Amino acid sequence: MPRWVWLAGSVLAVSAVAIGVLLAGLPHYNLAHIASDKISASLGRKTQIGALHVRFGRWVTVDLDNLHLANIPQGSRADMINLKHLHAQILLSSLFNGQMQARDVKIDGFSGLFERTPTPTREPNWRFGKKASSTPSKPKEPSGKIWFPGLRDAAITDSEVIYRSAHGHSYVTGLKAVALHSTSDTAPLVMNVNGAYNGTPVTLQANMQPIDVLRQAGKPYGTDIHAASGDLSLHLNGTMTDLFDFDGIDAKLDLQTATSRPIMAFAGEADSKITQPVTLSGHFTHKGDVWHLDHTTGSLNESPISTADVTFTEGAKGQPDKVAGSMAFSRLNLNALLGSPSEKPKTSTSGIDVPLLVPLHPDPLINVTLAADTVLYNTLVFNQAQISVSQMPGRVDVNSMKMNWLGASIQASGHLLAGQKGTRVQATVNVDNGDIDQFRKQAGFSPFPVGGKLNIRVLTHADNIQTLNEASRQANVTAAVGMNTGTISREVMDIATTDVGALFRQSKGKASVSCLLGALKMQQGKGVVQPLRIKSDAGSIVGKAEFDLNKKAFELVFASNGAKGMLAMEIPVMVSGSFSNPHVGLAKWSDRGRELLKEADMASFLPPELKSFTAGSACSHGMSVKQ
Repeated sequence: MPRWVWLAGSVLAVSAVAIGVLLAGLPHYNLAHIASDKISASLGRKTQIGALHVRFGRWVTVDLDNLHLANIPQGSRADMINLKHLHAQILLSSLFNGQMQARDVKIDGFSGLFERTPTPTREPNWRFGKKASSTPSKPKEPSGKIWFPGLRDAAITDSEVIYRSAHGHSYVTGLKAVALHSTSDTAPLVMNVNGAYNGTPVTLQANMQPIDVLRQAGKPYGTDIHAASGDLSLHLNGTMTDLFDFDGIDAKLDLQTATSRPIMAFAGEADSKITQPVTLSGHFTHKGDVWHLDHTTGSLNESPISTADVTFTEGAKGQPDKVAGSMAFSRLNLNALLGSPSEKPKTSTSGIDVPLLVPLHPDPLINVTLAADTVLYNTLVFNQAQISVSQMPGRVDVNSMKMNWLGASIQASGHLLAGQKGTRVQATVNVDNGDIDQFRKQAGFSPFPVGGKLNIRVLTHADNIQTLNEASRQANVTAAVGMNTGTISREVMDIATTDVGALFRQSKGKASVSCLLGALKMQQGKGVVQPLRIKSDAGSIVGKAEFDLNKKAFELVFASNGAKGMLAMEIPVMVSGSFSNPHVGLAKWSDRGRELLKEADMASFLPPELKSFTAGSACSHGMSVKQ
């Protein structure tokens, strides 16, 4: 039961005190003035009442207008409670046995503010008396009885209840029309609500345990709540131990929404353009500042959630909230989440993108792990993916990321830093067992004469970045590529060695490669591979390549070193043109070819930052690390 159900009891308590004033033999023309003084003394708060009329009988009728109950000194506004009008009938005999019974209760124009003061005291303003203003002792488990009136019929109109956390966030529940009914204190309490939460319309139906159970402090109180707002449906079935603080919740939660618009509105983002269907079913708890959802399944748009365990912790005043936990998907469709589910998969250049914005003062702070059996991103498909991300002011750390792609295993880590003109991205990526032919097909290249599985290490950074796709295009990259076993076309080796014998025979088959090693540097899509070394049982190749990913063009020069064959002349060869349709010539027949050949011959080192890379190390013989 939400905190605002308590308002019916709280205002009736004020009425009971007023009646007690009269029964004590203090009749006076100005009953409001007398009641105000007595209630102020009883609650330890200044109370003002505009008008108070009482008619006696078996059921005492009370009409009260314009009540103001002061807030605690550290409160955010002067009055904790304002009340325009109260009408109620109270069983006279119940005032003497401690279990007040009320019927025909009508509350109009109620405004109640329930808040805690900032840390370290975190004093609740709904506790009254002298002890309420002193520093509270260590909390104890509640025991005994909670005072709460019997309610046969109650109606609340044009009212509001505001909960303000110690962090300073306000959550406003509007009560346009509320009806509560029970036949007795031992019968279920039924409630129907037509209202709003933070300005977003909400309807609610609740079936709750009897009021007698509610009065037992610390005992879980059964609630079965159905709420709806727009296309949002929420069902909460379980218990809570502190109704006045909406605390001690332990319940099964089921949620469905076709657009997520009501959820975004509740979160204060009514103008959000996010339109995602969401379903959740799990175990929900709330105790103190901690809200927890575990053993949860469901879906996020076209992405089924296999399990989720998420904790939200309210921050102290002036401090951000925190979100931590994990969520696993059987299939994570980023195309549907970041784009339109009705559209066909797009290319990586014109498709969906991931913003890489890093707030200087994030709220909440995030520390989460996401996993998925399959991830769809534009035309790419990743398998067995997992990423762990933590966020702090001005920084996002990707503590680890791993996935399988085209049969290769990819592991990465890095961080994002906030900048004045964008985000600075820095990452390290390791690729193991990357099949050359699979990568070639993905990139749209012509068939390669070299086959096998590569290991790759990539060091990358980019400045003033806004999105992931922009980072992939603008990044500065240093990489090493290595292979310890593979194959190379014997026909290519004949070309590399300019073997005259090839004029009289056609070489077929493949030669075994014992190592391949290359070092790559790239800036904004333009790069160079130098050195490039391949050793095979048909000879060795030394070369250099320059490429432009933006134009999809390249230049490659290579020559044989130690070719096998009496007729091998080892004349350098140059391959250039587009990725999909290159042409072949002799390197020494052009100035450009001779220039690249000279640079290839001079390249005898790996960059210092890649010196620990060991794949293809047999090809580094005779190379020295640049100091």
